[in-house]
Amino acid sequence: MPLLLLLAAITTFAATPPSQLVPARWPSANPATLALLTDSPINCLLIPEANWSSAFTRSAHTKNITVLAILQPGPLAPPRARRAVDLGLDGVVLEGDFPPAESNSIRTELTQLSRLSVELGLRGRIPLSPNAPAIIGTFQGVWAGLNPHEEGAAHAAPSGAPWIDTNAGFLRFVRAATKKTFWLSAAPPPKSIINLPRYLQMISDTAMVGARWILSFEEDFFTRLAASETKALKDFARINQLLAFFEKNRELQNLPPYGQLAVVGDVGSGALLSGSVLDMITVKHTPVRPVPFNSIAAASFDQAKMAVNVDPKSLDAKQQQVLKDFTRSGGTVLTAPPDWRMPVPRADQIVTDPEDVKKLDQIWKEVNSMTGRRNLGVRLFNVSSMLSNMLGPADGSKVVVFLVNYSDFPVDTIAVHLLGKYSKATIYWPERPPKSLSTYENEDGSGLDIDILETTAILIAEK
Repeated sequence: MPLLLLLAAITTFAATPPSQLVPARWPSANPATLALLTDSPINCLLIPEANWSSAFTRSAHTKNITVLAILQPGPLAPPRARRAVDLGLDGVVLEGDFPPAESNSIRTELTQLSRLSVELGLRGRIPLSPNAPAIIGTFQGVWAGLNPHEEGAAHAAPSGAPWIDTNAGFLRFVRAATKKTFWLSAAPPPKSIINLPRYLQMISDTAMVGARWILSFEEDFFTRLAASETKALKDFARINQLLAFFEKNRELQNLPPYGQLAVVGDVGSGALLSGSVLDMITVKHTPVRPVPFNSIAAASFDQAKMAVNVDPKSLDAKQQQVLKDFTRSGGTVLTAPPDWRMPVPRADQIVTDPEDVKKLDQIWKEVNSMTGRRNLGVRLFNVSSMLSNMLGPADGSKVVVFLVNYSDFPVDTIAVHLLGKYSKATIYWPERPPKSLSTYENEDGSGLDIDILETTAILIAEK
């Protein structure tokens, strides 16, 4: 090992554990900008190659901030990664589709140097095996929010609700397939003015399913922020407030999915695509539990009353038997038609193709007919601009419902109908103190009302 690399290994910064890193893309090498992070939960900065600096890194370390070098495809990557290590940075983030030989070489060398290696590659190649790195992710995130039609109206999903661009569906599957820390990279859309609610929506879209978005500033916003412009500082304070809110409630995000509907699918049937069956069900606020093929076992259906089998031809005999046993115990299984099969997604594909959406519409109609207006864990009313995620321990002693608003305006008078009797309910907002909510009996079990939701909230109901 070269002497310089050996010295770098010896003096490696004692970084925060990977699972506790809160990342942001930082487009500056000026140590003075680190003052912006005073009292911020952001503790990991991703620095573009043009801004790598030993002076900046040393200053960041005095504030217990981890500094990672961003590498994007281009000239041979391993020598560039070594330069980052020579400058004292704590690791490297490979953002893009790198040749396997390059990424493998960098991963091996950084591991030997006790440096962090993060690979944000193609969505279709996200490593989901138990021996995957501590942090996994992809650079192929979508920018969350209501999707406007060319004429200004919102797109309609097959479910009939306004279409919401979201990463939540594929991230639900990832969380079901692995417990690794997940980072999502998605830059602000080019030539767009990104207002504060859009930043808050991106943070919430990933956090409600236990992942982290790499905070990425629109260029003008960071310029104003670095210049201490009053409005930019105020907006950044709101961003930090929301990040802190989700970090404080990280344990809740790690609870298992809760609800009576399971969706059996895998990478080959589009589980890593946005606009999949999982997204269609989520838009209807039906709690859903993804079951990857390698997780198919009797215990996977303990709470379930219904299951959707998206790709029956791909199941082996043992997996098929689990579903047969589920139906014999009283469960209902919706199986795709014998001649129905989603094309295997391309490795670089991130959204369902328009022709495939038409095919998914066939399954959606069957799913909608099967579930009807039944309460499979929770039903929400007056939430057309929102998505939710229901989690909780298997014993049902409490349920946690993450709520995210994708419009730029607060939503009021939200009704929540929980399946089962719950005597205590509390709602947590990032902007205000928690509030106890009164519960009342209804045909589903328990009901409660939320007077207002600005961007996001966490509802906890206990028996």
